[in-house]
Amino acid sequence: MRLTIVLFVLAAVLGFNKGYAQETMPKTNTIDANAKVNKEKERPKRKHYMTIVKFDTKGILYGNKCFEDFTKSMGFFYDVQNKGQSGSLNGFTKFWHNAGVKTALVFTHWPWWKARVNKKKKDCRKLSGDFVG
Repeated sequence: MRLTIVLFVLAAVLGFNKGYAQETMPKTNTIDANAKVNKEKERPKRKHYMTIVKFDTKGILYGNKCFEDFTKSMGFFYDVQNKGQSGSLNGFTKFWHNAGVKTALVFTHWPWWKARVNKKKKDCRKLSGDFVG
């Protein structure tokens, strides 16, 4: 009987201490209503792509998702413009615009960027079934 009383008192003391030892913390808000949002940090970065202007779609796989994703990963895309349409570049302006873009690609993706584009063009044509021969 004495042992049961001692065990009962011991269990009561230990159980009481567990509840007594915990501190109550005041509730805190996770969002401050007066906080200023850094819009530059929260907004995703916009990538500006260089454009290579073409007058026809021959050889650029226009509409092929595989090839378009590859050229965008390299930082450029092909822009098809109609000759003589208002807002499109004439031959002289197109030449100098494309020369500047291709020079920039030489420095950003090394001199073999055109070979990589041609190889990927072949691979994407084979994957989509556009390749004959």
